Amino acid sequence: ELTPRQIELIRRIQSGAFAHPEHDGNAEYIDYFSGVDKEISGINSDRHEPKARFQPSKFEKLQVRRLLHRLKCGSINMDFLEGKVRDMNDLKKNKEEESDAPRLLWKGDEEDELALRKGPQHIAAPKVPPPGHAESYIPPDEYLPTEEDLKEWAEMDVKDRPHGLLIPKKHPNLRSVGSYAHSVRERFERCLDLYLCPRAMKRRLNIDPESLVPSIPRAAD
Repeated sequence: ELTPRQIELIRRIQSGAFAHPEHDGNAEYIDYFSGVDKEISGINSDRHEPKARFQPSKFEKLQVRRLLHRLKCGSINMDFLEGKVRDMNDLKKNKEEESDAPRLLWKGDEEDELALRKGPQHIAAPKVPPPGHAESYIPPDEYLPTEEDLKEWAEMDVKDRPHGLLIPKKHPNLRSVGSYAHSVRERFERCLDLYLCPRAMKRRLNIDPESLVPSIPRAAD
């Protein structure tokens, strides 16, 4: 004979339910990784604290150095660090308005101040002129120097020569052309010119010359 407990288990199995009535199929979910105390659950209990947690942060050290440098330069103050002032430009403007210091009468516009703040305008370096017929490996005959020309060029200064340090020569093919002996010197002189010679922007006025001539009345009038 079956006991009432066994009959109840059979009936629950036939109906598709859990066999044991004590089992809770919809129990509350327990998050073992965050909801349970690590000491009680024993999860990750064998892990040691990383060494980086016991050392000062290098990024915070770099930030402190930058702030100290800006404090020494005067670009920020303690009010900015404490959050009392959001923008240092507003503080500078307020000081300028409140101060009784003499001001410039002919002060420039905002565009001029912005240009001064950004620095000088970038001016591109002049390009190297393209090679001519004398620099060809098969130059025309009129570009080939004679012995008299070579003697004159040797006595002349390099700047006064027609082709500088270059002496035009004719080669049978491109494979016969060797390396240029004065390439390093010419590059060095160009770098000196770019470094030592100042560049300036020249504003050209596009004015019609006829508009500058006064109108003369006609003799018939």
